[in-house]
Amino acid sequence: MKRSHFIVLGLATTGLTALVFACGFDPPEKNPTPPTGASGGCFAGPGEFPTPDCDPRPAGPDGKPLAECPATASGICSETKTSSCCKIEAKCGDQSTCMPLSDNKGKSVIDLRMRRLNIAAPAALADPFIQNVVVTKNLDLKANGKGGPFCGETGQGAFNWLLRVDKTAGEMTTGGAPPVDDPFAKGYCFYQQKRGSITVESAKSKATFTGDSFDTASIPKLNVPIFVGGDINNVVVLPLSDATFKKITISADGNCVGKFAPGGVSKDCSDDPTACQKWHTAGSLGAYITIEEADEVEVRDLSSSLCVVLTKAPKNAQNKCPRGADGKVAAKGDYCSTSKKAGDCADSFWLAATFAASASIINDGSSTPECQGKTTTPPDAGSDATTDASVDAPSDAPASTDSATDAAQDAPSDAATGG
Repeated sequence: MKRSHFIVLGLATTGLTALVFACGFDPPEKNPTPPTGASGGCFAGPGEFPTPDCDPRPAGPDGKPLAECPATASGICSETKTSSCCKIEAKCGDQSTCMPLSDNKGKSVIDLRMRRLNIAAPAALADPFIQNVVVTKNLDLKANGKGGPFCGETGQGAFNWLLRVDKTAGEMTTGGAPPVDDPFAKGYCFYQQKRGSITVESAKSKATFTGDSFDTASIPKLNVPIFVGGDINNVVVLPLSDATFKKITISADGNCVGKFAPGGVSKDCSDDPTACQKWHTAGSLGAYITIEEADEVEVRDLSSSLCVVLTKAPKNAQNKCPRGADGKVAAKGDYCSTSKKAGDCADSFWLAATFAASASIINDGSSTPECQGKTTTPPDAGSDATTDASVDAPSDAPASTDSATDAAQDAPSDAATGG
């Protein structure tokens, strides 16, 4: 019988899976003390939004960060320092602002791409390993020397979250974009595809401005695509409900939300936000993910669903959360999707984060089939059987690297099917 699989997550041979849980994170039964949330002043309770410019560095009794950022950009290459340093080309944008990929100056429609997304809640996603190795790694531009420019980032370019702000119309359009080879000349386009029964496309929301800062109305459903390993045909979807953006401050020239901090860059181009922020954020967002949807997210490397990981519930024979006599997941979340309150019916988990963004070209997608509702690769006819087999297999059954990779690549074609 065909099952509904909202997302299948696992390790691809070309890189880490996008968004949730890879090797190095203990399964719930082996990790009885779950992380308690974001570090520093970036914590957000259920239904709350973190302060847009909060500092993730751990604070001392006086409330000040325990660590101080270097006064100079000692890790970045310069005219006099060309080795054992992080190279950032001039084309990458002004380091004194936010290294914009394009120029919005004088425009009423401002196009931006997120450069940093700091998770504040839930605790499992705010875990430093998930934040640094999974979220940031996929959001950062392609690694130096691996198809991208030398912009001081060593990422996948696989998680491209776009914002289009129209001050005249008083609205914001947001959504994901497929990976690109040239973010400077061509730019990005909003991904528009049907993944099984799930429509993945950009969404518009009313934006209320106060000077250069604005809030948005909630977006009922925002499905954000993430491309595992930067593979255009290997898509997973982050299903957000009631996605809302708060206190986003845009620079006077329209190029920045937040700021780049050169002092936070190490000589190997890495950074540690708990010691020194590479990006200062200036916007926050919040949304919820229902437990039922989370139970359809397969965390392949833990042989568990995302529901099991988030709730610490003992998994059933299908590696999912146990269900009660009513057929519903017995475990509870920290937020209620119906009352929109913390706790209450507890059928969801609250997701909150802060972010930085810089100017970026957003094109109409006319030359990109994936942004026109068209597919370049037909779904694999055997993907249903592959996915069902992976779920029916015992949780302790070892899988070969090839079969795991094939399953991860086939999964998106039916991951969102509701049948």
